[in-house]
Amino acid sequence: MHIKSKKRDSAQPVADQPRFPWQWLGSLSLSAQFLIAASFIVFGLMAGVSFFVAAQVEKAAQNAAGLAGAVRMETLIAPLVERSDDGDFLFDDVFQSRINSLIGQGPAGQRIINIKIWTADGQQIYPPGGSGQQPVLFEELRRALAGQMVVSRTTVAKHNYSDEETSQSLLEIYGPLIRSATGEVLLAGEIYEESEVLERQIAETRRSSMIGVFLLSVPMLSLLYLVVRRGARLIEEQRRTLRESLRHAIELSVENNRLRLLADNARVEAGKLNERILDQIGADLHDGSVQLLTLVKLRLSDLVVPRPDVSEATREALNKIMDLVSNILDEVRNLSSGLVLPELENATIDEALQLAIKRFLEITGRNAPLSGSAGLDLRLPDLSICLYRFVLEGLMNSYRHASGNTHMVRCSFKRGRLFVAVIDIGQRPVLSSKREVQRARLGKVSQKRRIRSFGGRMRYFPRRNGTFAIASLPIGSDD
Repeated sequence: MHIKSKKRDSAQPVADQPRFPWQWLGSLSLSAQFLIAASFIVFGLMAGVSFFVAAQVEKAAQNAAGLAGAVRMETLIAPLVERSDDGDFLFDDVFQSRINSLIGQGPAGQRIINIKIWTADGQQIYPPGGSGQQPVLFEELRRALAGQMVVSRTTVAKHNYSDEETSQSLLEIYGPLIRSATGEVLLAGEIYEESEVLERQIAETRRSSMIGVFLLSVPMLSLLYLVVRRGARLIEEQRRTLRESLRHAIELSVENNRLRLLADNARVEAGKLNERILDQIGADLHDGSVQLLTLVKLRLSDLVVPRPDVSEATREALNKIMDLVSNILDEVRNLSSGLVLPELENATIDEALQLAIKRFLEITGRNAPLSGSAGLDLRLPDLSICLYRFVLEGLMNSYRHASGNTHMVRCSFKRGRLFVAVIDIGQRPVLSSKREVQRARLGKVSQKRRIRSFGGRMRYFPRRNGTFAIASLPIGSDD
C-alpha cells in the first residue's frame, strides 16, 4: 500500500484563530460554556423577575394611591363643592381658599400638590385659569366620568400642564367627584400627589428582588456547574478512551488489510505453485516412468517371440504381463498428458475453456457447447490451467455420474468477477455406492480448493433435473 503525503504549505497558518465570539466560545470546555450560557440566562431571568416584581409593586401602589385619592375626593373635596339657587356649582373665593388649605396636606412624599375639577363635557372649571381651554375628553377623564378611579403620571401628556407639574414626577388620580341623583357623574376630580414614596418603594422592591434572586441563583449555578463539570470530565475521559479505541481499531484494520493482502498473495502463489508442481510431476512421469515402462514393454516383446527354450505357458504369462504393462503405460501417458499442458502457456481464458471442452470431446466423444465469453485478453498460465482443470473435471464428473444428461459450459464477466458454470441437464445423478459418493465428495473438495487458491469461490447446486457447479473468480486490473 502506497500512501502519498503532501507537504504543508509554509504560507498557511498552523491554526486559524477564532474570529468571532461564538468560535472562541466553542473552543472552551463544556463546563465553561455551560457556566457562561447559564449565567446569561439566569441573570437575564433575574433582571426580568425584578422588573416584573417592581411593575407589580408599582401597580399595587398606584391602586392604593388611587383608593386613597378617591377617599380624599369623597371626604375632603366633594363636601366643599356648593350649588347656587339656580343649581350651578359655585367656585368662589371661599371654595378656593378651602381648596388651597388642602394643598400640601398628607404625609411626606405623598402630599397633595394640586387639585383640578372637570365637567362632564371635558371642560376644566377649576382652577379658573383653565377655562379658556377647549374641552377635551381624554381617556383618563372619560373613565373617571364613567365612575372609575384612574391613576396616571404627569410624564404622559394628556392635557395642558404647568411648568411645576411637568418638572416633577407626580401621580395623577382621576375619579368621580359629584354625582346626580341618578348616579350620573357631573364633576370629575383630579388630584396631583407626590410620588417619592412610590418610587422609593419600587426601587427598594427592585433592589431586594434582585438581591434575593442573585442569592438564589449563585448557589444554584454553583451546584449545576459542579455537576456539569463532573459530567464534562467523564465525557472527556470517555472521548479520550474512544479516540484510543478508534486509533487502535484503525491500526488493527490496517494490519488486517496488510495480512489479508499477504494471505491472498500467498494463496494465489500457492495455487500457481500447485499447478507448477502438477506440471513438473507430469514432466517427471513422461521423462521417467513412461520411458521405463516403454523399455519394459520392448523387453517383454522380445521375450514373447516364439523360442524353443520358452514353453507355451511361459509365453502366455509373458503376454499377459505385456498387456498389463501396455495398459499401465497408456494410463500413465494419459495422466502425464493431463498434467503437462504446454498449450496453455499463452492461452487466454476463453481459449482455455475451449481446450477443456475439446479435451472432453476427445476423451468421451460428447460435445459440451460453450455459451458466453469472458471478453478478457488475459494470458496468465496459472489461471488458465486452473479454469481448464475446473471445467474438465466438472464435465468428467457429470459424465461419470450422469452420462445421459446434456452438458454445457457458461462464462460471463460482471463487475470485476469472472463466472464459469459447468452444467448438466437431464436427470439428477444417482451414486450407486459409498465409494462413488466419497469420490464425488473428494472431487468437489479439490475443485473448491483449486478455485480458492486464486481468491475465488465455488458453489455446487444439485437439482432434480441436473447439477450446477459455478466458480466465481475476482479479476483485477492488475492481474
